[in-house]
Amino acid sequence: MRRIPILLLVALAICPAAAQAAADDPWVAYVANRVVTKQGRPAAVILRADPASGALVVVSGNGPQGSLFVRPYDLAASPRGDALYVADMGEFEAADGRVIRVDPATGTQSLVASGGRLVDPSGIAVAADGMLYVLDNVGAAGDPEVLRVNPSTGAQAVVTSGDELCYPFGIAIEPAGSLVVTDSGSVSGGVDCENDAGAVVRVNAATGGQTIVSKRAEPWGLLIEKPFGVAVGPGGEILLANEAATADAVIAVNPQTGLQSVVSPNFADDVFNVPQRPALLPDGNVVVTDYLLDDQEGGLVHVARPSGAQTVLRQSRQLFNNPLGLEVIVNRPPTAALSFAPVRVRGGQPVSFDASGSRDPEGLGLRYEWDLDGNGDFESAGAQPRASLAFSSSTTVTPRVRVTDPHGAQRTASAGTLAVDAIRPVLSAFGASSRRLDGRPIRFGFRLSEPGRVKLTISRALPGRRARGRCVKPRRGLRRRCTRWQRVTAISRKVQAGPGTIRFRGRGKRGRLLAPGRYRARAQATDEVGNMSRVHTLRLSAPRLVR
Repeated sequence: MRRIPILLLVALAICPAAAQAAADDPWVAYVANRVVTKQGRPAAVILRADPASGALVVVSGNGPQGSLFVRPYDLAASPRGDALYVADMGEFEAADGRVIRVDPATGTQSLVASGGRLVDPSGIAVAADGMLYVLDNVGAAGDPEVLRVNPSTGAQAVVTSGDELCYPFGIAIEPAGSLVVTDSGSVSGGVDCENDAGAVVRVNAATGGQTIVSKRAEPWGLLIEKPFGVAVGPGGEILLANEAATADAVIAVNPQTGLQSVVSPNFADDVFNVPQRPALLPDGNVVVTDYLLDDQEGGLVHVARPSGAQTVLRQSRQLFNNPLGLEVIVNRPPTAALSFAPVRVRGGQPVSFDASGSRDPEGLGLRYEWDLDGNGDFESAGAQPRASLAFSSSTTVTPRVRVTDPHGAQRTASAGTLAVDAIRPVLSAFGASSRRLDGRPIRFGFRLSEPGRVKLTISRALPGRRARGRCVKPRRGLRRRCTRWQRVTAISRKVQAGPGTIRFRGRGKRGRLLAPGRYRARAQATDEVGNMSRVHTLRLSAPRLVR
């Protein structure tokens, strides 16, 4: 089916984003190459061309992504654009036609349906409800058929067969839901058709009834000559690509009257060689696959309207292998958003990065690439919008995330500067106005290298016993003696860089004198991000006093 999914009027209820589609919206073209083996090796099969960037990339081919392709003839996208469906004829000698689903983001192939009534499927279209309509130009009983295929179960049902259908290759869906089929007509030494030069046939999707829309005859016109592919515009306009090397490469057919008009010619000095399938663009222009072009490998041709001027949109001997199938998808780029916390951290502390605010206008899933160290390279990627990283050394970085939608559109976001402080504060010159705990206040002095918080802990020495590497209260069965330290008090103060003091009142709880014995004072500084200094210790003592 040649259509732009988000521009289909019948799809508005399914895809609300369609209402915002505009003539200047960006788009990408998917192409199905007929040749899947080139010089004895797997070749590119599904390509994506992005006219905005000029990129031409391989989406899927036989190999790690699957091995289902034999002779692809057409492809169409799901209403949301999250899947591509390929009609593959298989080997011509056997009834082994198939419909293949391709993930546009990964290129992974999966089988939707095969065999049964699928002999030589030559065209495919996707309805607004996601149902597949597959055109088989041979048919299980010897007459060409239009099949309805359930994409979830693969179940096949005949919509119509024979009658006006003789040698069909193209199928599309009109805004009202009817099917439009191009019949290519007679082939010398092969197929003999009543409509010798071909025709456009309308099929009622519910009843299977067929009517001729237009053919090479008066009063319709004499422009149809072996039409291969078909496209239907949002207003119902029917576009055909004449495969025959006639004077008219692309023609338009009025859906009500059947009258034919030239869109673009195919004279000897024109770009076209063997045009295959057309697709309408958001701006009303047309893109067409050509089986050969001038390099015999084919490519994409852009047709400007109303002039009909032709230009080669994309051509590549390395990637194009006689293309047939074509699908154009409007694809607006995603929006990228990034936040992280904390914005200042100590060395070794994990930072959490969150890109879940990123959005795709068409509602498709995104792939996230992370440049967390801000060096310009995206070191990791995945489908999850969150990441975490710890930095071991001091640095200042601007982290970034790049989001990519399934059709290759990208956006990058950053969220300010991340500061990493891996330098420990230096606490020095730790001393006390007295080391005698006799109930009088004591001032502990120090010097700090940067702003932070200093914690002073006063502890008493008590006898203990060693148990599992710890010094605990003495109890039966424990023999190894040790000194355990019982905290008396802890004081924490926020201080600036430079000299500082902490005052200890020299008494215990409720103002009581401290019990005689050995004590110690320990001081440690923590900076604003949590780096901790070396611990400094002073020995203290409490004398036995007469009360």
